[in-house]
Amino acid sequence: MATLTGGRTARSTLPPCDTPGDFHPAPDVLSRAAAEAAWRSVTPSIAATPHVRVSRDGGRTFPARHARPLPDDPPGQPATVAVYDPGSATGRILALDLDPSRIRISADVDDRAVQYGHEHRADPAAGVAAQAASIAGLVARCGGQVLADVSPSGGRHVFVLFAAALPWRELRDLARAIALRFPAVDPAPMCSLGGQISPPGSRHKSGGWRLLTTPPGDARAAVERPGGPEVWAALLAEFAAELQQVERAPEGRGDDQAVPELDDAGVPWIPRSGGRAPLGAELGQVARTGRWDRSRYPGRSEARMAVLAAAAARGWQLADVRAAVGSGAWRGLAQLYERRSEPGRMARLLPCEWRKATGFVSGEKNVRHRPTSDNTSRPPVASDGPSAEYGLIRQWMTAIGCALEDPERVRAWGGRVITVRLVLLALGQAAMVSGSSVLEFGCRNLALHAALSHRTVARVLELLRNEPDPLVDLVSRRQAARADRYQLRIPAAYAESVRWRRRRAGRVDAIHPVFLALGGTAGLVHQVLDGAEVRGAEVARAARLSPSATSAALRVLAGHGLAERGPGGWRRGGAVLDNVAAATGAADLQREREARYKQDRESWRARLAQYQAARHRSAGERDGWLSLDDPDEYDFAACRWPVLAADAVRGPPPVDVRESA
Repeated sequence: MATLTGGRTARSTLPPCDTPGDFHPAPDVLSRAAAEAAWRSVTPSIAATPHVRVSRDGGRTFPARHARPLPDDPPGQPATVAVYDPGSATGRILALDLDPSRIRISADVDDRAVQYGHEHRADPAAGVAAQAASIAGLVARCGGQVLADVSPSGGRHVFVLFAAALPWRELRDLARAIALRFPAVDPAPMCSLGGQISPPGSRHKSGGWRLLTTPPGDARAAVERPGGPEVWAALLAEFAAELQQVERAPEGRGDDQAVPELDDAGVPWIPRSGGRAPLGAELGQVARTGRWDRSRYPGRSEARMAVLAAAAARGWQLADVRAAVGSGAWRGLAQLYERRSEPGRMARLLPCEWRKATGFVSGEKNVRHRPTSDNTSRPPVASDGPSAEYGLIRQWMTAIGCALEDPERVRAWGGRVITVRLVLLALGQAAMVSGSSVLEFGCRNLALHAALSHRTVARVLELLRNEPDPLVDLVSRRQAARADRYQLRIPAAYAESVRWRRRRAGRVDAIHPVFLALGGTAGLVHQVLDGAEVRGAEVARAARLSPSATSAALRVLAGHGLAERGPGGWRRGGAVLDNVAAATGAADLQREREARYKQDRESWRARLAQYQAARHRSAGERDGWLSLDDPDEYDFAACRWPVLAADAVRGPPPVDVRESA
């Protein structure tokens, strides 16, 4: 109530009524109406489950026991909704909570916060608003739309809706990556499967309401047309460097360490925190005009390598460089490659020099080198280029995860599900090593990288290729020294889901030889552990194993120092796999298997050489004739095809070999 000079009181602080009978609502009434409109229009789309948690203590806690069905209008108390569906462990939104208090903290501890935090220390609410606008603009550049709201305290929420349900761990990692770039973002609501967030239109603990800042038309469009797979892929590419930091931070590696990875074309690039940055003034002029300072760069080769190295250090990809040259923005770089006698010189030299530039910046000369043996892989029969090949390989690895979530397929695998997964990992590593989705690796080669016997690998490959809608197709059967050729295939049932899943860049790790002794289940569990402590149930969910199998595997790993249990759960131990392999005898077993398989291959090749020599031997008078009366005349040495030796590839090894093993 406001006091007037005449001693009377006014019914409100609004201007007096101009027309008798008209009602002028108070500000809280206006806010309540806007909150109800926001709640009805967007909250049902944001809530992962049709439930709401109401706080009975003024917004301090939101216990699960106070959950109730999602109402049509906002409750009178502060309320939250779930960001994930715990039943399917998926979510359809990326909920970013921007807190003004993090502006003050980040400005003191994070140099990268200067851009968004330090300049707004005096007014944290303005800093939050600036970061929310930056996030909205970034999502718009990626082709998506956002929903944004603001609370009476100045905090803001930014929501990105997707058309399909995504694995909650992928959404969690992206939220953590965004928080690295935008220090006001608190990733806590997205960091657990039971995460909750206050939706637009809900009551704030200060007594006001969370109101939408997105215009009604844009909010309606964001709800009706959520982001597709291209938006999700663009966000992952934009935050590639931050995602890399999130994944390697528990291992203690420096955040400023340049770690190259491969793009969909199989070309190395170095993701940069903060996204791609433009070149400096000097090298930017070189790229635009083709003129350079000869005192710094003696020749054209040095000048263009300086441009490429600068682009690699600033987060550019080879496709970006080609696009800049094709658009004419970097016509100077194209001039540095020109030579009259060689019209296609740039197309030939640019990929090679780009690899050298990324190697120079990162200090890693070959970003996809992996140890392998007997690599007889051949290029595919038909291909649209390396981009299609590497993209298909990563999509196929994603399809494996979809297959493991398919109960019918897993039921068909039965008790062989662990061995099937180990073989699939070996196939994925072989595909990345060869750079082709068509593989020609023998069973013995795959067995060395799957911690299995070659006979088991052969049976699993037969099982996989005979499945309906299989993961692999048999292109051609083995012949002479050639192994079976397999084509990686994405099952039609998983094609749409694969488009949404995050495709991991870089190397694909098969199973380590130490798990010859510890078991394949322990190997699968070890792959999902990192430096962050997680509960056993989360480990089982990530490894896609039963709780009992995961618990047994964790005990085995803990017994050898490969897993440790802390206050918050399980994490990867500090023991080195090679050392554990030597202590358990797995290293000796692996060396014995390698020697045995090498002897098998040499024996088979020697036998093929005998076949070839016999085929070209001149015909004798007794060729084609054999007397059955005189056993002495049954001379195998004179036959066209030699007999199998004692070290035959087929069948079990001889007794002396088994005893020596």
